[in-house]
Amino acid sequence: MKKLKLFFMLPVLFLCTAATAEAQSFAVKANAGTTGLGLEAAYRLSEPVNLRIGANFLSASYLYETDADDEYDLDASLKLGLITALADWHPFRNSFRLTAGLVYNSNTISGDLLPKKSYTIGGDVYTPEDLGSLSSEFTFNPIAPYLALGFGNAFSGSRFGVNMDLGLIFQGPPKVSLEAEGLLSPSAAQAPILEDNVSWATLYPVLTLSFTYRIN
Repeated sequence: MKKLKLFFMLPVLFLCTAATAEAQSFAVKANAGTTGLGLEAAYRLSEPVNLRIGANFLSASYLYETDADDEYDLDASLKLGLITALADWHPFRNSFRLTAGLVYNSNTISGDLLPKKSYTIGGDVYTPEDLGSLSSEFTFNPIAPYLALGFGNAFSGSRFGVNMDLGLIFQGPPKVSLEAEGLLSPSAAQAPILEDNVSWATLYPVLTLSFTYRIN
């Protein structure tokens, strides 16, 4: 809990530092990419090093209705929520940069398996309502390292610019929870098996395009 509180204090400390800096050392960025939509504040610490803090969010859902002969529909949703504290290093004093930092990762993937057919077993009819539903949720380590290559520097060239990040969030294996109702209730006990099956998904790819504005 102390580490989490310290992480959320970083943006406040960053803004306090930036507020005392010269105006040309401060920039804002609007982001769009695999981490969602977001905003960042950037501070030029030295000629080769910039610091950034930001937040990215996105929410989407989709009901996948299968063919009439299939047994289930799938109602899936994705919620992205990332708070970043990053440092950019421009080793050649040009637009190329290496980026490293930490991410507070509240990304969540969830899905509901919805029966849509009735079954007759031993003369008894079981409707979709009798079968119930099965809900799954995938979450990740809340604090994760981040490494990336990037192009663009908000503190060189024109006041307006375009940046790009290509990197990875080391999120760790997903944690899986299952909840079930009706006759599907015993299926909730399969959570450890599903968690083992998706344990390979330890990396989250990042491709972000940023539009920057340097404040003078």
